[in-house]
Amino acid sequence: MSSVMDSPAPTTTPRLFDLHMLDGAIYSGGWVKGDSRVDVVEPATGAVLATVGLGSAETVSKAARMAAQAQREWVRVPPEEKRRLFIRAEQVMRSFAEEYTEWVVREVGAPRSKARFEIEFLADEFLEAASYPTQSHGEILADRDNRHSYALQIPFGVTAGITPSNVPLTLGARYVAPALATGNAVLLKPHKTAIMSSGFVFARVLEEAGFPENLFHCIPAEGADAEAFETDPLISMVHFTGSTATGERVAEAASRTLKHVSISGSGKNPFVVLDDVENFDEMISAALYASFYFSGQVCMAAGRHLVHRALHDRYIEALAAEATKLVVDDPWANPEASYGPMTLPGAVDRMQEIVADAVSKGATLHLGGSKRGPFFPPTILSGVAPGMRAWEEEIFGPIAAVTAFDTDAEAIDKANDTPYGLSAAVYGSPQRASRVGLAIESGMVHINDKPVDDAAYVPFGGVKLSGNGGRYGARVNWAEYTQTKWVTLSPSARHVPFGH
Repeated sequence: MSSVMDSPAPTTTPRLFDLHMLDGAIYSGGWVKGDSRVDVVEPATGAVLATVGLGSAETVSKAARMAAQAQREWVRVPPEEKRRLFIRAEQVMRSFAEEYTEWVVREVGAPRSKARFEIEFLADEFLEAASYPTQSHGEILADRDNRHSYALQIPFGVTAGITPSNVPLTLGARYVAPALATGNAVLLKPHKTAIMSSGFVFARVLEEAGFPENLFHCIPAEGADAEAFETDPLISMVHFTGSTATGERVAEAASRTLKHVSISGSGKNPFVVLDDVENFDEMISAALYASFYFSGQVCMAAGRHLVHRALHDRYIEALAAEATKLVVDDPWANPEASYGPMTLPGAVDRMQEIVADAVSKGATLHLGGSKRGPFFPPTILSGVAPGMRAWEEEIFGPIAAVTAFDTDAEAIDKANDTPYGLSAAVYGSPQRASRVGLAIESGMVHINDKPVDDAAYVPFGGVKLSGNGGRYGARVNWAEYTQTKWVTLSPSARHVPFGH
């Protein structure tokens, strides 16, 4: 298998990456050699796409020192100039969209449609961030004793971001763009299965756009070296997106130096279908998307299909009929692929184990259930109940776990029977579906729409073990990526009575 860099380059636009640039490199003060090397592997074929660098804990600490100095200069850059840089980054992203599509398709096994969506999201995130430098970010407080009182939002300084592999551009952009736009420096640790798509892509966009040197660093790291992102004393804020279990470990390590930690974790998202749902076929299209989009490797994917008993059999039949039309294949070799391989090592075996566990405990397998190399087919289970892994765990794969209910109260109870609370979808008449949706313990709920949804301008985030209270998007980013400073101003020195 040839390298991704051997594909024909556009005749009018140079490529942003080449093998010489990437060979054993990290991005820290420019493209420099890492402390060790790691291969970027295509999950569908096992082909090596590139060999890049890994950083040591000492390298991360050095980057933090460089970033701290750059951040002190960044806050003094005029807001109009910052705005121009973010607009330029958006333009760079769109200019090299085809090259980035190639990386996302091959490195994480995403279909082309998903890769293009992510590129649009990344471009939109930078365009949204372009408005931040000229926004007001403080408030005037009540006056007392003839003095003025203000609350200002100021940057943390050096921030660290730990990104996942499943939606690399989207989830990376959700951190990188607003963190920079609110005045911070950024150290980024991309996931080991998406080093290019969730890491080096941002390095090249920012470099090409003309952002200041040393303000952004991208350092892949593993094991104890990776912990430096959580423990280095110069890093004041850590943003993590991934599984709740890993997020808890990150938060524990970061707490030793009292860093501000933002965790976006796992989901077990209910897809609730009431018996008065209208437009049944359209609802099924949403159920298909919620279960099998990017092979279910999305934190907002439908973790439980809770279907009114009156529609249960019809629902399974209709969902299975649509799922059989999906094409599961290598999305780079087959542009018609609906979805591709499982990205994480061992994921297909875990899917098969979840199915076997459910069937052994009384669930019915209607479709799929058997792996094919790194691919797992659309799978539908019914009769999924508490005690089964398909009920208890975030599946993170193409398995639709269906459970019947008889009353709205039962649907709400089943939806809330989980430690997670990220997203939810409820289908039915608007008033009734809204009543059910508002009773579901989740950070987001969509009435008559799919649970997989996001945009640069909405407050995204979960409750319970799906997150620690943070929200990302639009103005809520000011709360996430800055800290509050109280300032008072008296016109002159005033007498202060002792004891007051």
